[in-house]
Amino acid sequence: MHRCLTIVEVQHAIFREVQGEYRGKAILARLARTCRTFNNAALDILWETLPSIRYLIRCLPTDLWKIPRHTRKIIFQRAMSSSDWEIFFRCSSRIRSLSSALEHNYYVVCDLDPLSLDIDIITALSRPPGNGPLVPKLKTLVWTESDDTYTPLLQSLLPCSLVDLSLPSFALRSPETIDLITRCPLLKSFCIQDDEFPIFSEPNGISSGTLTRLRSLKSLECHTLNEAAIVTLSNFPSLVELSGKLKDNLQLEKVRPYLAPPTFPSLESLTLDLGGEELSTLTSILEVMRFSPREVSFILDMPPTPDMLDLFFLTLVNACGSERLSHISLTMLDEGGNRPEISLITFRPLLALPNVTSFILDVTCDIDLNDDAIDALTKHWPKLTKLSLNALLGWGIESGVTHRGLITLLTRCVSLTDFALAVDFSEVDTPPSFIPRSRPAHEVTSYCRNANFVSSTIEYPASIAAFLSEICTKSCSITSFWDAENEQATRLDINDPEDCYQRRWERVDEFLPGFLAVRAQERGVVYRANRDIVV
Repeated sequence: MHRCLTIVEVQHAIFREVQGEYRGKAILARLARTCRTFNNAALDILWETLPSIRYLIRCLPTDLWKIPRHTRKIIFQRAMSSSDWEIFFRCSSRIRSLSSALEHNYYVVCDLDPLSLDIDIITALSRPPGNGPLVPKLKTLVWTESDDTYTPLLQSLLPCSLVDLSLPSFALRSPETIDLITRCPLLKSFCIQDDEFPIFSEPNGISSGTLTRLRSLKSLECHTLNEAAIVTLSNFPSLVELSGKLKDNLQLEKVRPYLAPPTFPSLESLTLDLGGEELSTLTSILEVMRFSPREVSFILDMPPTPDMLDLFFLTLVNACGSERLSHISLTMLDEGGNRPEISLITFRPLLALPNVTSFILDVTCDIDLNDDAIDALTKHWPKLTKLSLNALLGWGIESGVTHRGLITLLTRCVSLTDFALAVDFSEVDTPPSFIPRSRPAHEVTSYCRNANFVSSTIEYPASIAAFLSEICTKSCSITSFWDAENEQATRLDINDPEDCYQRRWERVDEFLPGFLAVRAQERGVVYRANRDIVV
């Protein structure tokens, strides 16, 4: 064995790669059992992340616990002895994360079902020897249990080494829990899961004085931000990420006077759900602010008017400056009633931001853009990697952007990998037998991976796929607004125009890989022919 393989850091790096492979944990367990040199390092990685505390229980002697068939609950048959605790801490001292990653960045921790823990086990684990932490080197804890029964167990899982913490706001009703959290000097990320009362509510919740004791806090995610929360967090010197929902009926007079510069000195990412508030409320808050985020994302429930959008975008540019802001998102979760039109005039204030790489807009407005508008957008935003305009709510009217506008977008924004744009393909949407010999795309080279043509209507999928194969040099996923409209449908109705459009775009997605392969073969033939020419 080479001497470098005896270095613990090298072993950890290798074993983390092994863990990501198929049956990686089983391989790590074999390495731990078969090689003394690898034993400790393999066990460190094997136990580093644990999806449930019950796995620790099942590592204890079998005469200590059992799972009765009729209850499917782990119960103790006797009290834990000192030797049991020694085995427990031998494993728990290796754990760094009690979490299990799921979709959309949600986590499940201490997943007690279907094998839930008996109250005797919870009581025993809540009182470890020496009253120290149950997992002494824990760095990440995501807790989802909101039953008072489990509060003592939660408190035993809050060591001073904690860096990332996620728990329901229900758990913050306990003063002991709050006190233990404030004794975590390394805590950088704090997520207060979805609940219906503000984190600064009285008498429950975290007070502003308590939260300011978390000197290292860089990321905070919570459900409701009331007036006290906004004012207090605006003076956090280390806060980099903030995500939350504005309290309904927010009293601006309690917020605006305290948001004059300097506020949010280190904030780089801001995500706000406006809830029942209109866009004008957010505009009023931004009017008095001056900060420099890189990313801003806002979610609306109330449909905005064009005038609201005009003023909001202008205020946003004035509040955030022009150099750092690169990601902008303004979306609605549900479709409203009336759909007024918006045009390039609405977006014009944003063109003062030279470093925009991602722009997402999904509101209940009809999008009135044409090739000239795309020309202006791409001149000011050449660094775009993502552009999404009403991908879910549709453009509402026939798009004024033709295939020439699409070519302009992909020619100027060479880093674009993801876009949602309605396009009028009428000039290239011809029967396959009438496809012109000339190439309208002029051999544009694009590395786009996801193309959503929103509410674009087409008639000949093969012709559209042929056109797109000139633009996309690599495999590209093709979707449309019609897919989202019919995602719940059990079958397609050939007499329904929307279903027809969905099927046609699906066929474009099916045709495109084959067309791309033919284009690649063609380029290879041309390259070899040119190489063989003798000058």
